Amino acid sequence: MYHIALDQILAALAVDVHEVALCEFAPDSAIAAPPLDAIEVHFVLGGTLYIQIGDDRDVAVPEGSVVIVPPGVRQRMAATPSPATVFQAEEICNRRPDGLLFLNAALNAPSRVRIICGEVRADVGGSFGALHGLSAPICAHLSDEPVVRAAFEVMLRETADLALGSRALVGALMKACLIVALRRYAAHHGIERTLPGLFLRPSLARAVAAVVQNPAAPYELNSLARAAGMSRSGFAKAFSDTLGATPMEFVARARLTSARELLLSTPLPVSAIASQVGFANRSHFSRAFRKTFGIDPSSLRRGNASTEVTDAL
Repeated sequence: MYHIALDQILAALAVDVHEVALCEFAPDSAIAAPPLDAIEVHFVLGGTLYIQIGDDRDVAVPEGSVVIVPPGVRQRMAATPSPATVFQAEEICNRRPDGLLFLNAALNAPSRVRIICGEVRADVGGSFGALHGLSAPICAHLSDEPVVRAAFEVMLRETADLALGSRALVGALMKACLIVALRRYAAHHGIERTLPGLFLRPSLARAVAAVVQNPAAPYELNSLARAAGMSRSGFAKAFSDTLGATPMEFVARARLTSARELLLSTPLPVSAIASQVGFANRSHFSRAFRKTFGIDPSSLRRGNASTEVTDAL
């Protein structure tokens, strides 16, 4: 039952990869990066990356691997365990015309290692972070996964040649590979002991999966606690500690996110969408939607329609 719930969570995992950066290294160069507030992910497209996280020793990460780095730690990435030249990330960072950031630690020398990096927000159903609480790096070698091999080949091509939509395409491929990395790492090391947040809590995973599958159901704290097999007070505390939000805040956000998707993808009337996602009336739905997204439902739909017309022209 736990694995079924986690499958549902992974299926609903929304991954937003932003500030995508290409990094290239000469045989003896390295890039030092300061701590970030966000989770960062590295995709090793070519060569072997040597990465030092915090005060740990260098770890050799081969081509075809994904490394997920927790927030708040400094990093040093290199093409060798003993680099002769260490660049500060901000010193060599430039933005390419296609929107990708480019950190050139190869300069005029041949590139020994090439990686793609991005800051990551991973949440469940548009609600709260499934990776909340990540404190140790996650590394997964994925070169034997056909979908990852194909994705890496496309990312290599897109980062080598500037083209319209390169940044968007690379970001989408990074999202897919990140899901595969989480699944592979969990399968090899044991979900309960290695992945953060929801993955540490089988009981919470069951309750969250229920909300993700059917956000419109009439949830109450008691019913969610029963789904988790926990007491009301124990469930409320564990949920808040793990996801950084109360159970009912999670339910409300899941409903509003589902409504947003319906507004953008269907012609259903706003009142019908409000009812479909579990709101008693349109006015309550509109107030909650505006408070969360900064725009009322009808305006969001009109703005999206205008954008589609402009794009078509």
